[in-house]
Amino acid sequence: MTLWDVVTDVALLGALMLIGQFLRAKVKLFQSLLLPASLIGGFIGLALGPSGMNVLPFSKSLSGYAGILIAVVFGCTPIGDKPLSKKELKGVGGFFYQNTGILILQYAFGMALSLFVLNKFWPELHNSFGLVLATGFYGGHGTAAAVGSAFKDLGYAEFFDLGNASATVGIVVGILFGMALINWGTRKGYTNYVTSPKELPSDMRTGLIPPEQQKTSTKGTINNMSLDSLAFHVGIAIFVTFLAKKLSEVIAKAVPGLSIPVFVLALAVGYVAQFFLRATKSDKYVDRATLQRISGTSTDFLVCSAVASLKLSTIATYAGPLVITFILGIILNIVWFLGVSKYSSEKDWFERGIMNYGRSNGVVATGVLLNRVVDPDAKSRGLEDTGITDLLNRPVAIALQVLPPAICMGTLSSVYAMTGVMWLGFVVLTVIALALKWWTPGKMQGDQKK
Repeated sequence: MTLWDVVTDVALLGALMLIGQFLRAKVKLFQSLLLPASLIGGFIGLALGPSGMNVLPFSKSLSGYAGILIAVVFGCTPIGDKPLSKKELKGVGGFFYQNTGILILQYAFGMALSLFVLNKFWPELHNSFGLVLATGFYGGHGTAAAVGSAFKDLGYAEFFDLGNASATVGIVVGILFGMALINWGTRKGYTNYVTSPKELPSDMRTGLIPPEQQKTSTKGTINNMSLDSLAFHVGIAIFVTFLAKKLSEVIAKAVPGLSIPVFVLALAVGYVAQFFLRATKSDKYVDRATLQRISGTSTDFLVCSAVASLKLSTIATYAGPLVITFILGIILNIVWFLGVSKYSSEKDWFERGIMNYGRSNGVVATGVLLNRVVDPDAKSRGLEDTGITDLLNRPVAIALQVLPPAICMGTLSSVYAMTGVMWLGFVVLTVIALALKWWTPGKMQGDQKK
């Protein structure tokens, strides 16, 4: 593989996303579905790429980009972030239970479904199949790439396609069923800031922000006479990713048999970099928004490449158990929304709950989209509290991404034990939520009137 092969792949992915954005801006169907341009481009790449008509000259390494890009995303995560204040932490208990509870439940439910039901009809299923639900639905394409890369290193490459198929379905059904729930909620009078979701803002439908509404999303922290500010931030992100890769290789050599995913080490190196920046007071030259743009760009290329490189033969082989898992996963998320969200927020339960519903069906962006439909002026603090709870439950999320692949490659008894620990963790969290009144089933909290 040459550098021009890389340039060709990136150029094709970029062109696919541009086509996806054009279709989003011009075609009413795509505007109604609110599908991200990267996902639309990925579907086109799937049709024209290696698994479809094979007319696009992608390299054989197309599926490998996701593993690198997710390391960039994780490496950017801690850098430039600010510590949480006591004011921000106050009152997020209910939202923490909404967010973290469905995270753990998807893992526990998916594993139990696979081990005790699906394996009876499809005995050839791998022990890890139950991870597909949470990996794709809660985790999205980023987690699917991370976990898929971990399984690939362990000798089970099929999980990459299964996880990305789950993430793709998660985003699509998250938006479709989310909009259905919003229509139902407005008719029932549960929403506080809109009475009908029919008239969405133009930029949400087309993806194009009108010139009069466009705002600067980043700021320059380095004088261009010295170094372009974007180059400065890209340098940080890529160097962190490089160090993570080298650290992974050092650990593998020092401890034979121990393989720590690069994305995990990228997160760790990112925290070290943030500590160094603060210690040297250099953090004032780091623009968090610029790093988020780098992370967002990496995620878009990740989604497009992951969908375009899906092996349809693998999806077809597991079609039966996948369909059952997806249907039950959809039901699980809707039940969680109706049974937990309604009784775990002091105000604006629907607006906050629909944010978490979207979050549990793929990516934060899905939740943001749904929340904005019912809360266009961001009065419910759904986005802010999602960011806070994602920080608080990050150790849990990382542990559920890192540990299960290695365990699932072991004995069946260890897989059963892991599933039991997942259920125990969910039960303990629920008991805490009940004891601290984060969740009051059957009783509306605070000043809720609807």
